[in-house]
Amino acid sequence: MAACFALAASLAIAADDAGMAQRLSRVKAVADGVCRIDGTLLVTRAEPEGVDPLAQWAAMQKDDARIEGAFVRVDYSLAPEAGSDIRCRAELPLPGRWNGRFWGRGNSGHAGLLPGITAFVAEGGAVVTTDLGTRGITDCGTTNSRIWPKNIQRDFNWRATHLMTVYGKRIVAAFYGRPCDKAYFYGGSTGGRQGMSEAIRFPEDYDGIVSALPDNNAAVNEIAVWHLWRQTHDAEGRAMFTTNEMRIVSDAAVAFRAGSDPAPYAGHFLADARFSEAEIDGFLALAAKRCPSLAAGDRLARLKAIYMPLVHDGRCYFNGFAPGSYLGKNMNWMGIVNLRSHLQEHGFTRDAWKDVGWKEIDGFLEAYAPEFNACSADLSAFAARGGKLIMTTGWEDQTIPPAPIVDYYERVCRNDGGMEKTKSYFRLFCVPGCAHGGGKGRVMTAAPGGRMMREVLVGWRERGEVPESLVLPGCPGVGTMPVAAYPGLMVKDSSGRWIVRQTARGVASIDGRCLDTKKEVEK
Repeated sequence: MAACFALAASLAIAADDAGMAQRLSRVKAVADGVCRIDGTLLVTRAEPEGVDPLAQWAAMQKDDARIEGAFVRVDYSLAPEAGSDIRCRAELPLPGRWNGRFWGRGNSGHAGLLPGITAFVAEGGAVVTTDLGTRGITDCGTTNSRIWPKNIQRDFNWRATHLMTVYGKRIVAAFYGRPCDKAYFYGGSTGGRQGMSEAIRFPEDYDGIVSALPDNNAAVNEIAVWHLWRQTHDAEGRAMFTTNEMRIVSDAAVAFRAGSDPAPYAGHFLADARFSEAEIDGFLALAAKRCPSLAAGDRLARLKAIYMPLVHDGRCYFNGFAPGSYLGKNMNWMGIVNLRSHLQEHGFTRDAWKDVGWKEIDGFLEAYAPEFNACSADLSAFAARGGKLIMTTGWEDQTIPPAPIVDYYERVCRNDGGMEKTKSYFRLFCVPGCAHGGGKGRVMTAAPGGRMMREVLVGWRERGEVPESLVLPGCPGVGTMPVAAYPGLMVKDSSGRWIVRQTARGVASIDGRCLDTKKEVEK
């Protein structure tokens, strides 16, 4: 690693540009009691250092531009308090190629590694990213089996992204001799939650945000995984369903709707994964007909509970997984990120997961939800400064279920006083056939292509080009498929033209206690 930061790199830059040494000197001067500049490097050909934590990032970047020519890489670390070690990276086009835009890129999963960011540089943007401060606790992103200290939780939940942005902007201004013209954020999954945290807690940081398949209802999604585990395991913690049985259940939902879904979705994937209770009973009956073992004992009742709202003591904790999503690989020990750490804090080993009950879930909400969540319905400060927000969800997302995201958007609309006001700055796109990274989506296992999403965001913020739809190329069985802004659905008429049909709005509403979000945090 030391070779990456060799003085020779700086001398090579200076040889090509007499002013470059001065630029790098200004970058180094950004360091203070929180920020350390770890090194600078002239990258003369595209050899991006960084790993995409989830398969979804590879899919999202299929259409990304590839960089040509040199750029400057700056590695910097942030330590806002003792024990914090937030690794960040900036990549900067040479001055003649910079388009004036600053980009923050989100991470995925429990992070711990830096994702690749050179595609942003190829588009002319200066870009920063972060490992979210979890490098040490996750063994460079390879594990998530330890108890997370409170300072690392804060870094992961909101602080790393904000400080990455603050110091990233300072580095950009120092390098180019002026601040950026516009600042944008692009992230999916955990990165989508990062973007929403910025819009809610630090609305001055970004002018536009893409929040793809976001884990912003973070505590709810952790509870969903607990619920799935509980329904698919017996009292002794033994799995009751095979992954193949869960695949049959998923496929049965698509087959059940084949007679009623519009063209071109029918028989290929679901146009809309919101099912009534009667429809849930219907597709599960079809699944049991195809696989009789599913009807044994209380197995159908357990499956039904997965897709119905999870209600306890009159409160809805989760509004159900999407029929059509493949849940087999998610039947693991509990929690995506913080629920697992919370349970371990309270003495629950993996073997004791079967003993976790509502007392522990309520304790998790009280301790974690306010800072872990990024789902406040009040986006007024972000909207007031002209911010634009594009959010996507997948109707087959098995990891970040779509129903809480639809519920969130509807709550923002109510807070704004109506959907028309919300749509002026915030649009949601529900993507048929879209799953999460590594999932079994019938169209894609990621959000729509990254470069396209960034272009749409910039066009809306800078030129007023309102995104009425996103266009997905090469969808199996369908070909090019446009996706309308919620609550629209693109369908084909009798002549084969795409037209917009308005769908029903809303889903079961989650109890506000599960969604508690602390807006004011210590900077």
